Amino acid sequence: MTYVRDQHTKRGPAAGATVTLVSAQALLGVRNAYLLVLLGAAVSERGRPRPATSGSDPLRFLVVIPAHDEEGGIEATLASLQRLNYPQDRLELIVVADNCQDATAALATSMGATVWERDDRSHPGKGRALAWAFERAWRERPLAQAVALVDADCSATPNLLLAMGERLRSGADAVQVDNAIANGEESTASALRYAAFVLINTIRPLGKTRLGLSCGLSGTGMGFSRALLERQPWKAVSLAEDREYHLRLVAAGERVVFASEAAVSSPVATSLERASEQQLRWEAGSFAAVPEWTAKLVKKGLRERDPNRVHAGLEPLVPPQALLALVQLGLFTAAIALRSRLALGVAAANLVGQASFVLGGLALVNAPRAAYRALALAPVLIVCKVGLYARLMAGRGPRRWVRTERPLPATEQVPPEPAWPHLARRSPGGSRPGRHRPRSTAGDSGTRRGAGRGSPPRAS
Repeated sequence: MTYVRDQHTKRGPAAGATVTLVSAQALLGVRNAYLLVLLGAAVSERGRPRPATSGSDPLRFLVVIPAHDEEGGIEATLASLQRLNYPQDRLELIVVADNCQDATAALATSMGATVWERDDRSHPGKGRALAWAFERAWRERPLAQAVALVDADCSATPNLLLAMGERLRSGADAVQVDNAIANGEESTASALRYAAFVLINTIRPLGKTRLGLSCGLSGTGMGFSRALLERQPWKAVSLAEDREYHLRLVAAGERVVFASEAAVSSPVATSLERASEQQLRWEAGSFAAVPEWTAKLVKKGLRERDPNRVHAGLEPLVPPQALLALVQLGLFTAAIALRSRLALGVAAANLVGQASFVLGGLALVNAPRAAYRALALAPVLIVCKVGLYARLMAGRGPRRWVRTERPLPATEQVPPEPAWPHLARRSPGGSRPGRHRPRSTAGDSGTRRGAGRGSPPRAS
């Protein structure tokens, strides 16, 4: 293609169009630069030593598993958690059976977990179930020092509580471990979701923690000190309760740190169509965060010179990779139509920047080849995303939580390797304690205590 001269040097409508186009590209360039900075920070984090465990007694953990009609996967989740490398007299597995109409509670009881049944059809949702469970926990488990949240379809690495405990002992009050995809190589669609999870739930949190920013919460694999949950009670009941609670924490001056050496993983839908409702709920949460939190956090952050609040307020404005790619391709096409070397050069630089972040992030975690091959499906994902955003802008987003159909984990699912195996450390006292067969205890109304295999005693 030969240009006689750059159109941006002309006066008139073409020059104005070029200025507008380059300005739009510059905004995207800022977004790409932000992500590349996070990628660089994640790279620099690779060699940093993990916090050392103090010589004091391990924290007393309540491992809370919110569950709504999870009879197909609750046994695999509990089996994974019963393999945790942690003193068994310092943890208790509590399944919150929320408005269940299946055998979730009975199966969890048979596995030896404590089961708290909540029946409140007029106030459904994970956020409300957690608020109810925490209030009950502080009343009935006065000696508990920390809480770990694991979704009922997840598997955990054995070092989950060791990693969380190390961060909490080192001064943190909130911890997020890596949140991964368990079936990333099962289909092209799940491989694409795997790639997205790596960039959102591994690379970005690691980079943010390296820069001293709050890494965010991803809904599962979260750890909190009791002091934090009493100081900042769980009031997040929106469709994206994890994002809401994180923003509430940041607004209050708190910070979440990332523990990359531990992970939880869960299977995802193997087709884009089946995952659309879950995607819609996530995107609706991002949309809702902007009007409620962005101006508030940015204003307070600037006033108090707090980069953490400013960052958390602006982050919901960062579009997902699929939408970014669509916009950048559109601007690239417009630059060709205007025959402007300047606009074309900026557009090309933005595309290279986005590709560098995506490919660099996948390379950093040694992603399988399936993840790279799945990028060929990105145009289909872009079309799906456009449809999701059209529904949200038309006011047809989700009004309540809807369970996403997904593959069931194997009954004896092997815990996943962390995405950062080179960062994993054998913690002091790391030999796996023997499993305890629980005592059968009588609970009050709404509590079941099982006598099944491998249950730890109460941490109270």
